[in-house]
Amino acid sequence: MDMKKVGLPCAVGKQTRHNPLKRHIDLNEKNISTSFTAEELVELLSRLPAFAPKPVCKFIINDRTLFGKLEQKKESSLFIRHKFGKKVVQYQMEQLQSVDILKY
Repeated sequence: MDMKKVGLPCAVGKQTRHNPLKRHIDLNEKNISTSFTAEELVELLSRLPAFAPKPVCKFIINDRTLFGKLEQKKESSLFIRHKFGKKVVQYQMEQLQSVDILKY
């Protein structure tokens, strides 16, 4: 059986397929850290949609460094899930000194 070649476009090299449902957000840590205060960054992180993955952050609270994910923010309370824990711990917003996004 003979195969007939059809004039289809052929890509040479690497082909990239863009999926509009999966958007890659490139967060440059230096730009995020310098452009937002800790309170503004916590507000942005708390407004992420429920289906979005939560970024791992470094929180400095009362001169203690904590690694974890911000689960929610209610009024003046922060609920942080520590990196290797299953328990969510509550902290006061006034105790927060800085926030850095480590891994998104």
